[in-house]
Amino acid sequence: MLMQKLTQRSNIFISVILCWMVIFLIGCSGLSSKPPAVTPTLTRKVTATVTGEQQKFTGNSTRQTVDMTQRELAKAQQIMAGMSLDQKLGQLILVEYLGNNYVNSGLQEMVGQQYVGGFMYQQVNGNFAAPDNVVSNVNAFSQQATQDAKIPLMIATDQEGGLVNRLYVFHGYLPSAETMAASGNPNYVLTQGAQAAKWMEQLGMNTDLAPVVDVHTVDPPVLETRMFGNTPQTVATYAGAFLAGLQQNSVAGCLKHFPGLGAITSDPHAGLPTVNRSMAQLDAIDLAPYKLMIGKDQPAMIMSTDVLMPAIDPSLPAELSPKAINGVLRGQLGYNGVVVTDGLYMRGISDQWTLGQAAVLSILAGDDLIEGPYTPSLVASVIFALKQAIQQGKLTVSRIDQSVERILLLKIRYGMIK
Repeated sequence: MLMQKLTQRSNIFISVILCWMVIFLIGCSGLSSKPPAVTPTLTRKVTATVTGEQQKFTGNSTRQTVDMTQRELAKAQQIMAGMSLDQKLGQLILVEYLGNNYVNSGLQEMVGQQYVGGFMYQQVNGNFAAPDNVVSNVNAFSQQATQDAKIPLMIATDQEGGLVNRLYVFHGYLPSAETMAASGNPNYVLTQGAQAAKWMEQLGMNTDLAPVVDVHTVDPPVLETRMFGNTPQTVATYAGAFLAGLQQNSVAGCLKHFPGLGAITSDPHAGLPTVNRSMAQLDAIDLAPYKLMIGKDQPAMIMSTDVLMPAIDPSLPAELSPKAINGVLRGQLGYNGVVVTDGLYMRGISDQWTLGQAAVLSILAGDDLIEGPYTPSLVASVIFALKQAIQQGKLTVSRIDQSVERILLLKIRYGMIK
């Protein structure tokens, strides 16, 4: 009996052992089969989570950009609502001045009574003659003008380096565009742009009418060493680096000279140069840097210039041509920022039109800022011509508002208007 019970217990024990072994084997089989099924599921969940966060972040960033733009626009429109017509017309003018006396030069009147949008420092005009050959004195000059302005000023120069080195009296030799590009290092050019911006800030300046984006295609070039290269891609690479150096340091930059002076054979200061290229050639060479840079580099400004390009407009210089500015630059290339004229006192313009006539034509063409007046009487002639054009129905106040809005937006974005 005892042996029978032991035998039964042994059988039960063996059965239990066998049962646990089966369960263990089944369990192991199950564990070994789960990772291929589970791992992809977990991977998909993790990927979906990360992607969702990325989308959420991008969405927030986009919304912030949109919100910022809307706030800037609302601010610009709020300022415009309180402006008189004279104040709006004044904003369209970027003046120069002669000498270094704030009152006697007429700059105080142009800023305080004619409401000009800004002024340019030019060494050739004697603006940096002693005692204004010292950084602190120029800064004090800038602050004096700023205090007199109803709307904060665009205070500019055209600092390129090399032959066009407006900061020479303060900082000595600085490399030209050609020399910078020869380094083969865009970061070096970025550093040069950033350094120029910091020096300009010390002088009270907030706008640089640079860099040049003309493509060097004739020899000898009229612009000499002022161009970054002989291909659009080279120009866009190095000019883009210089522009980034400026704009990342709160100085508004400006691409010039639209539609392009890389193929001219005569000095535009002395007459109107002509570039006889086909539209296909212009697209492939002269306009190409703008196509590469407008969307990517977001230039604050573009300068139009007095060159005749019959393929675009056989009658009018580019800066006075609706076909060039509204048609090509704004329409085809999609640029909606501030367009500033080159100096309207240059012979290619002044031989055919008065300053007032040229100013009206430039605004009709799609430009926003008129560069050239350098005395209160010249500013008055421009304002009179613009008012007359409005009275005659050639210009509308809404067209004026369009330019004023662009100028105010630039001033808000670059901290001129706080």
